[in-house]
Amino acid sequence: SVSLAMVRRADADVDTFMEILRNSKLYAPTFDKKLPRLLERNFDNPNFPTRHLLKDVSLIEAQARKLGVNTRTIEAVRHIIEETLEKGWVDTDYSSIYNAIDPPEK
Repeated sequence: SVSLAMVRRADADVDTFMEILRNSKLYAPTFDKKLPRLLERNFDNPNFPTRHLLKDVSLIEAQARKLGVNTRTIEAVRHIIEETLEKGWVDTDYSSIYNAIDPPEK
């Protein structure tokens, strides 16, 4: 989501970015699966609702804290998810966090 937001804000070509990404070690099929949702900002018919993502991330954060693991990264992720939920994207696909990362223009 962050990389796509940066590509779009820089007015770079999304197709070129995806071509480069697909040939890198950082590529995961989820990029292509979620790309149409992100580009269209259509998060209806969720595969996994955002509210469930918050639950899972909170459980991971609690366990990490219990084990003495640094939780700054997961806390940042949780904050983005909470912001997404506060804006009303509760039962939408979890990819709706893109709207918190790169807010839609009004």
